[in-house]
Amino acid sequence: MGSQHFGHQHPVVFKDVLNDQTKEAICLRCGEMVFGSSFSCMECEIYLHKKCAEAPSKIDHPFHRNHPLVLLPEPSYKGCFCNFCGKTCEKSVYHCSCKLDFHIKCALFSLNMAEKKLEELKHITIKVPLLFTEDDNKELEKLDCFMCWEPLLESMYFSLDCGFNLHKKCVELAHEIKYPFHKRHPLILQFNVDHFSCKICLQKPSGKGFVYSCSPCRFAVHIKCAEFPPILNLPCHRNHPLFLHVKREGRSCHACKENPSFMTCEETQQNKFYRCSSCTFDLHLECALPPLTIKEKIHKHPFSLFWRQVSFICDACGLEGKLCDRRVEIEYGSYSCFNCKFVVHVKCALEKKGWYKEVDPKDIDRKLAIVPKMSTNPIDCVIEKNEDGEMTKIKHFSHEHNLILSKNLIEGHCDGASLVDKYCDGCVLPISNPFYYCSECDFLLHESCAKSRKQEQLWFHICQRFLILLVGCIFRCDLCQSESNGFSYMCKKCDVHYCLYCATRNYRIKHQAHRHRLFFDRNHKGRCSACNVSVRGLFKCKSCDSFNLHVDCLRLPLTAWHKCDEHRLALTYEEVNEYSEYQFCDICEKKRDSRKWFYHCATCDISAHSYCALGRYPFIKPGSIYNELKDHPHPLTFVRKIFSGPRCHKCFQPCRDLVLECADSSCDYVVHWDCVKPAYLGSEKTARPKTETGEIVEDTSEGWSCIILVQSFANFSFQHFLLL
Repeated sequence: MGSQHFGHQHPVVFKDVLNDQTKEAICLRCGEMVFGSSFSCMECEIYLHKKCAEAPSKIDHPFHRNHPLVLLPEPSYKGCFCNFCGKTCEKSVYHCSCKLDFHIKCALFSLNMAEKKLEELKHITIKVPLLFTEDDNKELEKLDCFMCWEPLLESMYFSLDCGFNLHKKCVELAHEIKYPFHKRHPLILQFNVDHFSCKICLQKPSGKGFVYSCSPCRFAVHIKCAEFPPILNLPCHRNHPLFLHVKREGRSCHACKENPSFMTCEETQQNKFYRCSSCTFDLHLECALPPLTIKEKIHKHPFSLFWRQVSFICDACGLEGKLCDRRVEIEYGSYSCFNCKFVVHVKCALEKKGWYKEVDPKDIDRKLAIVPKMSTNPIDCVIEKNEDGEMTKIKHFSHEHNLILSKNLIEGHCDGASLVDKYCDGCVLPISNPFYYCSECDFLLHESCAKSRKQEQLWFHICQRFLILLVGCIFRCDLCQSESNGFSYMCKKCDVHYCLYCATRNYRIKHQAHRHRLFFDRNHKGRCSACNVSVRGLFKCKSCDSFNLHVDCLRLPLTAWHKCDEHRLALTYEEVNEYSEYQFCDICEKKRDSRKWFYHCATCDISAHSYCALGRYPFIKPGSIYNELKDHPHPLTFVRKIFSGPRCHKCFQPCRDLVLECADSSCDYVVHWDCVKPAYLGSEKTARPKTETGEIVEDTSEGWSCIILVQSFANFSFQHFLLL
């Protein structure tokens, strides 16, 4: 067997079970840690992964049809890098004289891709940029896809757990295409050999990634350039279609106004464009097809593309108003809030008498001087920071121990393997990156939740006093009506709580289920697109007028864990299977309404009602301690029972769903949460007069206050309150 491994002088032995010695071993061929089945020579302490040991000495690779790739024990020259992943090659490589080199695992993986053997990706999660909070970090922004070498966050991508940076669309690329500018032969998907430039952008070959090419004609285009459609219909030019031109011209782009006549030779070569010949309308490729979102250091949120001149939407009525980059004349007025960016048309603010009250001029200074009575910073002390200025270790006011920042669910906790079924102590949603954890107990906080201020004014709360951030209590959210033991904002005057999720949402939101922004309309009555229930007071889409969401469904988490499946269940907005026999809940085994949202695992083809997947109390954290039960001497722990358990000590029925178990292992006390929960949680409130989601309620109390709105004119000003 030794002769099969570069003539090693001793026999190598196959081992299917690891011992203590091989756990620390490094593979001779790939240089990575040896896990699982391996070959070894104990005398020389040489180890080989089974896959590396059995790697063929030569590969006829479909992505490089000119020559075979030959396995070498080491790179043939210094500074060798892998043409697939771009990393340095130090151990065995697959080599071709065309200046192609690959790590063993990169060569074998790309071979499986070429042969459509994608078992390694079958169970890998597909991530959607800007939707997964764990993806919001600087490291991901630096990564490129190994196939197109465009930013990874530009499109849906496979989780990095697969070991490769790959866009989903790139893995699914056709291996052969017919290209409109090269009709003589089809273009073949090939490794980007350092031979000829892209015929669209004219950039020189980098030697990394893939291109579509025709070798006999020396014609090649980048993957991204091949995606440029030959004909475009854009909202910025609705009269005629635009056609792709690849010849140099001297006309300026209608978007960026740059003219090729004033460019350098190199810039002019890259000036390909879309043209409407009838209107002499031109657009550069990058101007015609810009990214839908971009992220810049000057602002913490992504910027979204607008095809027309930028305009704003009135926060009160949703009507369009110009921002035309011209000076605002002082004789024109509008209502605005001093404390935030709330802007309202004069007509909208004064439309209904019950929506505002005038402020006595002598009270102006007193009303504008509303400030918190104590520090709002929830972080008592920053213990450590990294080079990027991130707070990596903190003391948070809500917890007795120090908290450590992590961006890896597996490596970031002393019990990392179980973090997949853990919840944030703030919002009580499934934990995701980045987050803070306690190394001494099971306390977890999303980074965003950890930064929630200790006092806050909420736009929807009528009295507009500063609400206090509370921890360690059980409450019913006055908006979504969910029972929770996470963080809450409380108004002492109104005696109401708001969960952290509801407190941090805006009056204009973007939901993953719909392409347009949703605007809250308290008077709109319609059917919720999630639960198909007719309600009044909805987040609605003003663009298509066919999508509505009410507050309760807005609270549904994007993913959920359930013991019926080993994977996360994803919130699904449309039926994945039109056959009625498949439209059943795999938990309760009852029929599902195809018009309602549900949770689904695409890997296992499991579907479930939202209430079955989440349970009746999805926002009470399992494992948390309850000390308020007076008729039992020990602390109690919240537990979710999926199947019927021991009988309740109160009602004597089998325990299921949310129960309390005695934390003392010597005590067998168990009771339904429904049987012992406090009376103030007993039933939902029928009205919500203290928030914008309920009916308008006349309030004549002396301490009445609301958002301050100012209308300015040349020589005088009025101040009003606005009921939202």
